[in-house]
Amino acid sequence: MTDAELFDTFFNGGKFCLPYLIKFTHPRIGTIRLVNNNEAVILNGETFEPSSFEYIPPDITGKGASLKITGIDNDLIDFVENANYQYRLEVAGAIASDGTIQKIKNYTHFYGSVSYGDDMQLNFQLGRDDKLDMTFCPYTYDTDNNRANA
Repeated sequence: MTDAELFDTFFNGGKFCLPYLIKFTHPRIGTIRLVNNNEAVILNGETFEPSSFEYIPPDITGKGASLKITGIDNDLIDFVENANYQYRLEVAGAIASDGTIQKIKNYTHFYGSVSYGDDMQLNFQLGRDDKLDMTFCPYTYDTDNNRANA
């Protein structure tokens, strides 16, 4: 699947869920790799274990991303409970209709919140980095008192 075909699939797609490959990483806890598929998949020597989830990518402004994933048959609930601000969620790829794996580098999430209940369903609301929306008071931050960022 070429980049143009992948773009057309994302942009013009109907109601379907691509079999994404996702990776949760934390420097202290480790890595959890999952694929929305019935069988394990290997990408770059890394094994992605089968799971059931629905990932909704963000819009062009970085808003609206979410992930609903089962915590059954994986260590994701323990990972979430022990992780802190250093966790990272990366969408590593997607399985194309012909069975090949297409790498994706666009979707990496550092911000968000997660909730789960007795049904072992984790709901991630993935936020965006809002640093570009921050405003600074011109009377406090100017080229005289903030020379390094001028």
